[in-house]
Amino acid sequence: MSATKPKKRHMTTNPPTSSSSGQVSSSKKDQAYDTFSFILDVIANIAEGSDMLAPLKAACRATKSVLDVVRAIESNKEEWNDLMGRLTGYISTFEEQTASFETYNQTDRAISQTLCRHLNDYLDTVINARDKRSHSRLSFLKGFSKIKIDADDIRKFNRNIEDRHRHLMVWASSVSFTSSLRMQSALSLFIAHIVERNANAAVILQLPMVALVASSIHIPCMQGTRRAVLDKIRRWAEDEMSERPIFWLCDIAGSGKSSVAMSTAASWRDKGKLGAQFFFSMSSTEASNTEKLCSTMAKELAHHMPELAPHIADAVKQNPAIMRSPLEEQFRTFITGPLGHSDKRVIIIIDAMDECKSGPQRRELVETLTKGVQERKNLRIFMTSRPDPVIETVLQGVSIKEKLEDRLHDVNYLDNTNDIAVYVDHSLNRVLPQDKRRRLVEKADGLFIWASTACRMLTSETSLSSHEDIYDRLISMDKPGAIDSVYSLVFERIDPEYYGVMCAMLALLLAAFEPLTIDDLDDILKHSKIPGSAKALVLNLGSVLSVDQGTNLIQFRHPTFVEYLRRCISAPVVGNLCLDIVEAHGQAASWCLKRLKSPTGGLKFNICEIESSFCLNRQIPDLEARVSRLIPRRLRYASSHWLFHLAKTDDKWRWALKSEVEHILRIPYVLYWMEVLSLTGGVPRAIAGLRTATRRMGIEETRSTISEIRRFLMTFSVPIQDSAPHIYISAIPFTPTETMLHIEGLRRYENTVVVTQGLEKTYPRLPSTLQGHQSAVTAVGFSPDGSSIVSGSKDTTIRLWDTETGQPLGEPFRGHQQGVTAVEFSPDGSRIVSASHDATIWLWNPDSGQPLGEPLPGHQGPVYAVGFSPDGSQIVSGSFDGTIRLWDADTGQPLGETYRAHSMPIESVGFLPDGLRIVFSEWGETIRLWNVDTGQPLGEPLQGHEGWPVGEPIRGHRKPVTSIRFSPDGSRIVSGSEDHTLRLWNAHTGQSLGKPLQGHEEWVQAVDFSPDGLRIVSGSDDKTVRLWDVHTGQLLREPLQGHQDSVHAVRFSPDGSRIVSGSLDKTIRLWDGHTGQPLGLPLRGPREFVLTVGFSPDGSRIVCGSSNNLVLLWDIVTGPNANDSSKNDSEPPNSSLKVESQNTPLSMLVPGFTRCSLSEDGWVQSSGKLLFWVPPNNRLGLQYLRLLMTMPFRSTMFDFTRFQCGSSWTNVRTDTDR
Repeated sequence: MSATKPKKRHMTTNPPTSSSSGQVSSSKKDQAYDTFSFILDVIANIAEGSDMLAPLKAACRATKSVLDVVRAIESNKEEWNDLMGRLTGYISTFEEQTASFETYNQTDRAISQTLCRHLNDYLDTVINARDKRSHSRLSFLKGFSKIKIDADDIRKFNRNIEDRHRHLMVWASSVSFTSSLRMQSALSLFIAHIVERNANAAVILQLPMVALVASSIHIPCMQGTRRAVLDKIRRWAEDEMSERPIFWLCDIAGSGKSSVAMSTAASWRDKGKLGAQFFFSMSSTEASNTEKLCSTMAKELAHHMPELAPHIADAVKQNPAIMRSPLEEQFRTFITGPLGHSDKRVIIIIDAMDECKSGPQRRELVETLTKGVQERKNLRIFMTSRPDPVIETVLQGVSIKEKLEDRLHDVNYLDNTNDIAVYVDHSLNRVLPQDKRRRLVEKADGLFIWASTACRMLTSETSLSSHEDIYDRLISMDKPGAIDSVYSLVFERIDPEYYGVMCAMLALLLAAFEPLTIDDLDDILKHSKIPGSAKALVLNLGSVLSVDQGTNLIQFRHPTFVEYLRRCISAPVVGNLCLDIVEAHGQAASWCLKRLKSPTGGLKFNICEIESSFCLNRQIPDLEARVSRLIPRRLRYASSHWLFHLAKTDDKWRWALKSEVEHILRIPYVLYWMEVLSLTGGVPRAIAGLRTATRRMGIEETRSTISEIRRFLMTFSVPIQDSAPHIYISAIPFTPTETMLHIEGLRRYENTVVVTQGLEKTYPRLPSTLQGHQSAVTAVGFSPDGSSIVSGSKDTTIRLWDTETGQPLGEPFRGHQQGVTAVEFSPDGSRIVSASHDATIWLWNPDSGQPLGEPLPGHQGPVYAVGFSPDGSQIVSGSFDGTIRLWDADTGQPLGETYRAHSMPIESVGFLPDGLRIVFSEWGETIRLWNVDTGQPLGEPLQGHEGWPVGEPIRGHRKPVTSIRFSPDGSRIVSGSEDHTLRLWNAHTGQSLGKPLQGHEEWVQAVDFSPDGLRIVSGSDDKTVRLWDVHTGQLLREPLQGHQDSVHAVRFSPDGSRIVSGSLDKTIRLWDGHTGQPLGLPLRGPREFVLTVGFSPDGSRIVCGSSNNLVLLWDIVTGPNANDSSKNDSEPPNSSLKVESQNTPLSMLVPGFTRCSLSEDGWVQSSGKLLFWVPPNNRLGLQYLRLLMTMPFRSTMFDFTRFQCGSSWTNVRTDTDR
């Protein structure tokens, strides 16, 4: 049964609600009739008007009336949102200009009949938009009532409105007044104002926005409840003298915080105080992080305070890349900056902050909000969350906050119990007698979610159990307020025969990265041959699921239910309720691929009907409306998430979907997919998805294709993200000549620029040097999955590199004021920690490159060592000031007491594998163990060097320790010293194990354990590498000789089969990890000292940092000589010729265009028109043509014979395939 057929939809209405619905429907019809009658009166009045004010006022009133009808309609489809946005903008324009003209006398108001006719044409379009064949006075408004099924008419009406408005504006801009020059000036200002307003609206519309609507999940407090709490919040908001601009409502899950937030939002909206609101939700990918928080609030701020819209738009125009900036900068640009232009008190609501999944993001957000209210005295923040140590830590020292904690559920407050009683009485008045209702109130134990879920269960019309049976089960629960017990009872009422289907549907909802509509879920069920009904699921689980009537999205009623279902993934919580999330991801991946290939509503060429290639995406005024109208929601979902569903399923599904995946990755579909990514801002997520899929796909051919597409997106991310047409015009022509995208792409899209000289045959192999740092690279490391490299440098920056391409990922991470000394990824790869000579520690988001909050202060000297605990929850740091500090990785707060080493600098520090102990070395020949729980040293120092002993020394090394490592099982520690020896220690007792390992003739500079813990490798100033037996302490082989200078870095490969060593002789050598034999020739390239080396997690690559500002990378699977040896030994290209900051004139001629120039970011332009984009490696060859014979720049030549651009860009394709 189709849910889009009105008659059948009415038949499915539940009896108890149909009466109410009928009243609403009748009320809307009355409203519609009254509105239409009013519009007719306006039209009649206009006929008599010769004054300019009459048509202007009529246009305003008529547009506003139509908007009121639109808002009264229950549906909330995207087409209507677009229409409402237009009408709202037109209303403001007409109202402002009318007010301006009111000041003129009647003579100055006089205007030709032509303007009246144009205004009346606009009004005719507004009013006679629907079915012209019908003469019924209600035909127009009946059209509104059918918006759920008649989107084409909405779009037609929208286009007609826009067309008439444009004609009016075009005419008005050229009209000549016959009465006075003053009126001409006024109209000119009027037109300029309209153009400016429309431009501002277009800029703001382009901002990304979280689609989740709070009202689809949460409801305000019931009338008469929560009075004490709401009064306290109201007094805070109205207190002009208050010095506490932050109000934090903190309570347990299910206590009703979001309902309070909804009530306060409604109240402040009515009073004109609400600036914006943002509701976090763990059930939505985009609503569970801060990526779109500021841009979403900026849109809301412009809506609630239209006078700030120009300032928001100006801020975006001045910084078009603001979405890539840190959260603090975004908040200043979007919120506090514009608020500086208003004296009005503004309140921003942020609900459920604990549902922001990233602890560092929560910390960063609270810090940003705290700074924001200090910068703008007219800004106040109302925020809610569960008790959260991250938020608590940041706010605990902040005196500008008002905190209300545990007030909503504590039964010691009589009004909490009374409020739940009011709710239960209202919900169950005709279901249970008063005495039973009282017992339910007591059982709820102050927890609103318990009471509301129980009430929905008892009032469900689909339940097969009697009210008495459900009541008895609720009352018989052991623990009052135990919400998991209520959820279990929900499923116990379901016939076990249907558990399988129900679990499959719930798993799909849980696996979805965004909420699904009823139709979406039904479509997936049909595609997956699951005999279920989404509507039936919601009807039967209405106590825990809801459907938004406007969007038809299925929502989890509360995050506690999401958490309950996640516990059902690993093991049944009740009966046979167990969710197969891996299977659900496979089904979702299959469905996404189907949507991408769909002949109707799937991928296609120029999907958003872009008229010209001269403009960037962000310069298209109605881009958001086009995306909403022309890219179906299902297609947007599939384009964004199919790769992640594929990655989260198993090999069985990936093999089954092989042909579908390969189909989408072929031309033309892969280019059509990129169009959607370009227009929806999905390129970065797609690159991450392709990286994940490359690692998970077991089919080599498919992996190779995915890798090529990822290289393409990364190499040409600028033109692809900036402009969808330039996927074909700029990206395809510059692809390497032997790639699939180049060969097949130019066959289908040959009417573009042809690069006749300057193309590579293939993408560059793994480069031997990663260039970007401006000073020595002091620290490097791989991400846990091996996909990226992090490097730290004396130039104060941290950089991230792609291990497959060697390309930098984003801009350098900037924050440190002095050289970086150490960097490390967290175990899950979600964060990077860095330490510096500036005495600070920073946490970074590797995806955005932005710092996660403020630096961790505390050390008084350079921080030489930093590292994560094995579970990623803690960070340890060691400093020149002689202290070791332990930090909470989420809150950034210090844990326990600071350990002080009698003013001796700390050289190195790290967690043992059990995460319970820390090992560190001090200057002064001491190694110590530290108990993480107690914060105290374990036993006596592992000491023996001459210097400043701490406690009774255990004789061992006689000179300073240079290097320490612990064994893989955490049972042993090995240390190397300037006394030429290595020593082994018991990691539990701190006792020395056996005698010193003697053999080196100079200082031991580096040591490492093999992965099996049986061997030790060491490097020394005596130019040798040595292998030792852990148990006997004896050399396993003769010294490994080959280096010509001190060996400062050694490391075993992850499988123990290889050893890599780096030396001051400027080479890196590979050795067999068992025999000690050299593997191939030394790897050359840095021409400076090698300071640090490491293997990738899979052992296929080596990375090292050198003193000449370079990160060096080798692929040792394809062989150390896979790269061109001449390139390995060459100096970096001469960088004295930089691309100039301003556009550089080009001598190149493009037919039909004059005075071409090259912008700093690679765009070839002519008179402001973007012709095509040029990759960095080809730009210098365009600018310095005369130097090509003597300098190593790539010569680049073009053939423009078939070049199509501008309004003819769609002629780029020669095929006629969809």
